Amino acid sequence: MGPVHTSGQRKDVHFLVQETVNNDQGKVLSGGYIPDTGSLKEGSFYPPTIMTGVDPDAPVMKEEVFGPVLPVSAFDTVADAIDMANATRFGLGASIWTHDMRTISQATRELDAGIVWVNQHLRIPPEVPFGGVKSSGLGRENGRYALLQYLEEKTILINP
Repeated sequence: MGPVHTSGQRKDVHFLVQETVNNDQGKVLSGGYIPDTGSLKEGSFYPPTIMTGVDPDAPVMKEEVFGPVLPVSAFDTVADAIDMANATRFGLGASIWTHDMRTISQATRELDAGIVWVNQHLRIPPEVPFGGVKSSGLGRENGRYALLQYLEEKTILINP
């Protein structure tokens, strides 16, 4: 686990974590701080952060965090978990962790995300299109789909 993109991004990630805690919408189990000593103080490193008891309406659940934050929320059914994941305006990626094929089938079909990982996260082969749905991203990265977004098709019909 390395640094986030910039020190500004580190502040943004920390803000979402702190807003969640300050609003009593979750607790930090590990991490959740900006290093204030040593070589990490001035950089863009944010420690891997695990949060528990996170409310589905918490900032770390509703916004794209783009940092090493794992919010953990309880759910009763797979349908409840899918509804919780879909209850945001974003849809870049989602991951599910199970070996049950019915759950895999249901989740991959019903999750509103541009990519769904099963028993893994953030593995993106270069030939696989990657991009979000809803308010996440514009177009696709990787593979032929990345090139297609720079092209505009034009049809010409001539009657001789």
